[in-house]
Amino acid sequence: MMRTIVCAAAAVLLLSASNPAAAQSAKSLVGSWAPVSSTSTDAAGKKTDTFGASPRGMLVFTADGRYSLIITSASLPKFASNARTKGTAAENQSIVAGSIAHFGKYTVDEKEKTLTYHVQSATFANWNGQAQKRPFTMKGDQLVYKVAAPSTGVGTSELVWKRLKPEL
Repeated sequence: MMRTIVCAAAAVLLLSASNPAAAQSAKSLVGSWAPVSSTSTDAAGKKTDTFGASPRGMLVFTADGRYSLIITSASLPKFASNARTKGTAAENQSIVAGSIAHFGKYTVDEKEKTLTYHVQSATFANWNGQAQKRPFTMKGDQLVYKVAAPSTGVGTSELVWKRLKPEL
């Protein structure tokens, strides 16, 4: 009896792992992700690393439908004053251009293969209270989504995230 249950469970796991639709579900997003790249493409087709070649950050999806995202450039400047509220104009501009954070709830439309961030609050306040829809794909431990109207106000963006392994 136990052997039959184990074999049935293994068959279900194998079928779900080989089914691309299963990999596009909200459940498959749950966990922590690190940025691999964030590429902006302008109207002329020119590509730019939005947060530099080695962005830092984390994207967390919880099982209860909440998320938190922060992504920054690896080369953000330190503040000469050693006080976040006393940055120079240049320091503040570098921080704004080199980072974004937002949090709220998320939903996945498995049929449309879209992820929607329901932004509660963001460092780019224009997104507060907005639904930000992103077509996405998952392959193995990699999540890729496109942003039709990025916070830079120019072109489109594509973000690539890699699932973080649990640390025990």
